[in-house]
Amino acid sequence: MIVKQAAAEQRTIFVAWILFLIGFYLVAGYLASNNLYTDKIESEARHQERIDPYKTELGKTAPNYQRLNGEENNSEQVKVGVYVDRIETISTKETLWTVDFYLWFNWQGNKVNPGETFHVVDGEILSKELIRSSSSDGNHYELYRIAARISKAFNIMGYPLDQHQLTIRIEENNLQWEQLQYVPDTEGTTYSSRVNIPGYVVYRSDLVNKPHAYKSSRGDPNSPDAHKTVYTQLTYALSIKRPDWGLYFKMFQGLFAAVSIALLAFLLAPASGDRIGLGVGAFFAAVANSYINLAELPGVGRVTLTDMVNGLGMVTILLTVFASIISSHLAETKEKIKTARAFDRISLVVFAVSFIAVNVTIAISAAM
Repeated sequence: MIVKQAAAEQRTIFVAWILFLIGFYLVAGYLASNNLYTDKIESEARHQERIDPYKTELGKTAPNYQRLNGEENNSEQVKVGVYVDRIETISTKETLWTVDFYLWFNWQGNKVNPGETFHVVDGEILSKELIRSSSSDGNHYELYRIAARISKAFNIMGYPLDQHQLTIRIEENNLQWEQLQYVPDTEGTTYSSRVNIPGYVVYRSDLVNKPHAYKSSRGDPNSPDAHKTVYTQLTYALSIKRPDWGLYFKMFQGLFAAVSIALLAFLLAPASGDRIGLGVGAFFAAVANSYINLAELPGVGRVTLTDMVNGLGMVTILLTVFASIISSHLAETKEKIKTARAFDRISLVVFAVSFIAVNVTIAISAAM
């Protein structure tokens, strides 16, 4: 009777442990993959809004489109194009990137001088050189070579399987939308084949002109108080993404090795004293790997793909240590050693399959 009762208790422990592990990995996988996929969809929507001339980005000040469209358009039209020659640096940690590009203006008449009255939004012009200038019968052309450092809050939710949209925004400083508007030169605008961004590839480029509204007239005595100050803004967007999973495996190879070492404990004797040591050593290796990976990212409060993988690995190692403790208790007597070995075999399979499945799922959710 006592033997049957003990066997029933052991089966209960087996079932409860397996259900706990499966439940944990199912919940962790669902929450992580859902957050990553949702963020990816929202990010793509923001990118599309940024290059849509009829939409205002979420969080930005919307111009009065009815007023802009309702007024007679007597603005000066300036044709503008961009040629990106080189992207010197890109840093997700320092939230900036630097770029060398050519910028040209084509316009008629002598009322405006766009080459002298533009600025780079969210950036600093490091150098500005007039390369070529010509004027004939009231038609003007100017070509500038510009080096600029541009601030960008990179979305690192999916890092290192991330993708971004790098934008060069050229805005008129002096004349408002009703007085001057840029016309995108889509035929001449492109990027050089020499553009090389380590770890990324450019897969799309877009050029669009949009009205950029400010929250107030900024004290301009020529603007009615009820009107927002609106300027023409040309946006050239380069969409970049990771070409493969190379950086992903490079970043987490230490973590995956640590988890593998922790799983080797299940191949040792249930009562072996080395099992806990393997788990503790693997855990500190995982912590070190996490520390190195996070050093490459800016300090943000969001849980990223990097955090998810590191966290899943550390929790898995902790659970293997807990499983080793359970196994050692099950093997207190010779009669229970077989039970403990069965417990180890089942735990090893569940841990290995679940850990791999969850990591693949969340990585695909970020990359797809």
